Amino acid sequence: MRKLIAVSLIMVGVLLFAGVAPALAQEASAEKAPKPPKPLSVYRVEFAIHESENGQRVNTRNYMQLVEEGGRCRSRAGASIPVTGPQGPMYMDVGFNLDCELSERDGLVRMELALEISSFAQDPETKERPLLRRIRSEVNTAVVPGKPTVVSSVDDTASKRRYELEVTATKVK
Repeated sequence: MRKLIAVSLIMVGVLLFAGVAPALAQEASAEKAPKPPKPLSVYRVEFAIHESENGQRVNTRNYMQLVEEGGRCRSRAGASIPVTGPQGPMYMDVGFNLDCELSERDGLVRMELALEISSFAQDPETKERPLLRRIRSEVNTAVVPGKPTVVSSVDDTASKRRYELEVTATKVK
């Protein structure tokens, strides 16, 4: 009788182990298998550059790009202007440059932005030599998705103009 009980217990143990072992093996392999990567988000990033003089808005320029999370974007608009130098003509790029790097964190869109606006203006004293005017702003910031946010405001020291950079980052994917 003792042998029968011992054999029965062994068989029950084997059957139980046979039922549990595949489940344990499946669980262990699931832990070892790499998880698929989180799909990257894509944002529609809208930039508005507002130009004001004496407190009145006189101009707004708009730019838009689709940027993948962790991605970068660059916008350029302007011209290469010939300038006479000591060794002959050179070309200077003037206009608008905007660089942006984008990432997500804690429900916010984190951005590293660099904006440069340059132009030539007539020197009021000599009326001969043009002046190169340049405004540059660099900012690391975070904005709420879908909400327009002014992230930089710069006064032009040579005039009564102010430039504001407004950003709206809207998740599209």
